[in-house]
Formats: sequence, structure tokens, C-alpha cells
Amino acid sequence: MARPQSELSAVRRRAVDISWARTPDRAERTQPATNASPVSLAHWVKKVREEGLVKSEADILKAAKNYHRAYMTQLSLKASAARRTKAAKAAGR
Repeated sequence: MARPQSELSAVRRRAVDISWARTPDRAERTQPATNASPVSLAHWVKKVREEGLVKSEADILKAAKNYHRAYMTQLSLKASAARRTKAAKAAGR
């Protein structure tokens, strides 16, 4: 018989907690995901290298920083638009 969803969720949560309890180096475990995240400079360095337009290491780092800054600005603009939308909805009530 299949377990109810609430019980299945608890069983999975327990497994995750045990897994993290047995992890000696949490930073090492999460490093691949951190590096793949657009919030990470390593993500942008990889992107610049894949594009192949920039050759020197110093210029690759500069280009990666520019990409990173552009991404963070994009997030800021989206957050600002969301706040405006939320404020407009609240004012319309």
C-alpha cells in the first residue's frame, strides 16, 4: 500500500536530515551547485571562457565581473518592478 503524501514527505525529510548529519564538509558538498549559480562569479568565468571571445585571464575575470554585475542589476530591476506592482495592488484595495 502506498504511503499518504504527508507521511512520504516526512520520510523524505528524515532521509535528508540524516544525509546532512553525515556530511563532514557542507561547503564541499554544496560547492558544485554554488559554482553553477548565476550569483557566483565562477559561473560567469565559465560562461566567458565558453564564449571564447576574451582570451587573457585578466580580461576573462573583468568580463565575468561585468556579466555578474549586469545579472545582479537585472535582479534588482525585477525586484523593483515587483514592489511597484505590489504597491499598486495595495493602493487599489
